[in-house]
Amino acid sequence: MKAFRTLLKLAERDLETLRRALADQVTKDANVVQRIHGHEQTLRNEQMLAQRDYESARAYGGYAVAAIAIRKALDAERVLIGQETERLRSLIAEAHTEVRKFERLIELEEQREKVRREKREDAELDEFATLRAARINR
Repeated sequence: MKAFRTLLKLAERDLETLRRALADQVTKDANVVQRIHGHEQTLRNEQMLAQRDYESARAYGGYAVAAIAIRKALDAERVLIGQETERLRSLIAEAHTEVRKFERLIELEEQREKVRREKREDAELDEFATLRAARINR
């Protein structure tokens, strides 16, 4: 049974490690979303500036091309983060199943031990009762 408890601790540690990694991915995704919003705000500001000033309008074309490339890179980064998040979620589900399996094995072992203990106690009580009955019948 001690081995099951050790394996349970290891499985719980692995599960916790995966949960931390998932939390890191969620944080990364939130940061990318924040960068995307900041990028969009900057793009809107540049568009408004280009509408007001002729020189800004001429330069805006080059800026727009660079801005599109940046947006594509941010979207690609977000896709990669999403894929890693899904992979971690599936690993967490597997690790959770593993933890439950060891918990169940420990429960079953404890139940078996309880049954053995009760049988041993019953046998001792039966033996005591038999000895007592033998003394009374003498």
